[in-house]
Amino acid sequence: MYQSLIYVSRSRLQLPSQAEEIDRIVSGSIERNARLEVRGALIFTERHFAQLLEGPPGSIAELMDSIRRDWRHESVTVIENKPIDGYRFPDWSLAYWGDASYMDQHVARVLDKADALNRTQQTTDLYELLQKLAQASHDQDGPVGRPSSH
Repeated sequence: MYQSLIYVSRSRLQLPSQAEEIDRIVSGSIERNARLEVRGALIFTERHFAQLLEGPPGSIAELMDSIRRDWRHESVTVIENKPIDGYRFPDWSLAYWGDASYMDQHVARVLDKADALNRTQQTTDLYELLQKLAQASHDQDGPVGRPSSH
């Protein structure tokens, strides 16, 4: 049995070092996730992070403890946490996308919704976006999108 967790957070990263920090997050996460047998996908929108993590429950708990302590995140909000039978993102230790304003709108909506019914729909929308991006990345043999360097 595996665990699936989706969280969103506000970014504390500032220009001009934003792109360098994202590169550090991505490269470190790829290695750590592989070691912990975690799969998933990360969106960075210059204002928010959204990430889906899948793997052994202990590994997911370890990663979330680390993310909550990470100075680059604030308002870390778990929006879904449930058991799953197997990986839904088996090809990625970390698929990554960033710098897309339409993604930011999806992530911001999840953080801003207070009532459970709307949050459930927004969580579903965010998961479907992650799935579409993972498929597009797989078809193109690599993640789409990079953080801006402006």
